Amino acid sequence: MEQRFDIYITGNFSEGTDPQAAIAAFAKAAGLDTDKAQQLFDQAPSAIKRNVDEATATSYQRKLASIGIETELRAVADSTEAPALTATDESDATESGEHKQIEPATAALDDNTGQRRLINFVFSGEGYEYFKIWIVNILLTAVTMGIYAPWAKVRDTQYFYGNTTLDGASFAFTADPVKMLIGRLIALGLFIVYMVMSVMLPLVTSILSIGFIFILPWVMVKSMAFYARNTSYRNIRFRFTGDYWGAFKVAILWPLAGMLTLTLLLPLAVKKQQEYMINNHSYGNKSFAFATDTWNYYRIFLIFIGIVFVGGIFTGVFAGIAPAIAPIGLFVAYVGAIVYMMVQMQNLVMNNSSLAEHNFVSDYQFKSFGLLMLGNFLLTIVTLGFYIPWAKVKLAHYAANHTQLDAMGDLDKFAAISQPDPSAFGEEFGDVFDMEVGF
Repeated sequence: MEQRFDIYITGNFSEGTDPQAAIAAFAKAAGLDTDKAQQLFDQAPSAIKRNVDEATATSYQRKLASIGIETELRAVADSTEAPALTATDESDATESGEHKQIEPATAALDDNTGQRRLINFVFSGEGYEYFKIWIVNILLTAVTMGIYAPWAKVRDTQYFYGNTTLDGASFAFTADPVKMLIGRLIALGLFIVYMVMSVMLPLVTSILSIGFIFILPWVMVKSMAFYARNTSYRNIRFRFTGDYWGAFKVAILWPLAGMLTLTLLLPLAVKKQQEYMINNHSYGNKSFAFATDTWNYYRIFLIFIGIVFVGGIFTGVFAGIAPAIAPIGLFVAYVGAIVYMMVQMQNLVMNNSSLAEHNFVSDYQFKSFGLLMLGNFLLTIVTLGFYIPWAKVKLAHYAANHTQLDAMGDLDKFAAISQPDPSAFGEEFGDVFDMEVGF
């Protein structure tokens, strides 16, 4: 019989770790309030997961170690899971002298199946089917001089979301094109004012350009909140709760630090950006969590530089022998480095992200993804861009085929307890901010 384990928090933290920050990160990842999480650590050793297989146990241990929390794995004597004490059982446990084992609220998800399962994402879209939507969107946007663009955006997004399913349920995009149009008209009006002032009042324009640096983080927050709020799964909306100061740090200060240190801090800046985006997203009232070692980013960047460096050496060696093919080596190395970084970043982010006790799994491969990108690029060039719909559909198929959810229990039950956050109501006024902003 397969050996199974209980996972215990020891109450200790890695050297250099701020205990309060680690507890807060744990609470967010586990879907607990801070007081409940603090209680677990105060009464350590506390069981946080019981009767799981070795792979799951080590996965939890690794994730907790990444945020500075030390854990202990205890082998289960037999496969029969003993009932865990909950917070309501504390007084009884105290009176009987037994050691308290308080499990997080997320353990309730184990009640349905008691087992983890890998669920594949499925994309069922087809190239020609999407081509018809794509070409109509282009024609109507051109004929209406851009007015139709919000409707085109909604139709496009709804096609990909609606054809993406997880455990039999599809995603939905519910944005209102009219509100999106209002936002774009406001942006267009501001741009026209800016262009007029650049001719009439150049000094004022320069000041406004500097001011844009401080506006950008606000636009980013509104944009990410817009797309999260208008995305739903099993009738529960996603949310983005990041604030302006957090966006300012990851969009302005960290990239600036990367430049001032001659890119030495650039990998750390990228990590901070991805932490900000993922940790501030939630599904209903359940938060996403992302945590990984900073060295993982430096490793990817160093290998990226190494690939380009080898390409540069190849170019230098062959420059005198075969000048015609020398630049090809540098181009191939550069493209290969980009593909490598895309694959590694995707796997790094997904494999270290979680939603409550559900983990994500990504297994993008350099060879298969590189060949897909190469084929899409060549066919798009040969067809003068008409292959773009098929290229996008192929990328969506690849993403779905190489991404899984390591789920605990029934997702229907999870959606049922992931109720919408009441604070999300009344935010619809922000629906005019549909700008797509990425790092």
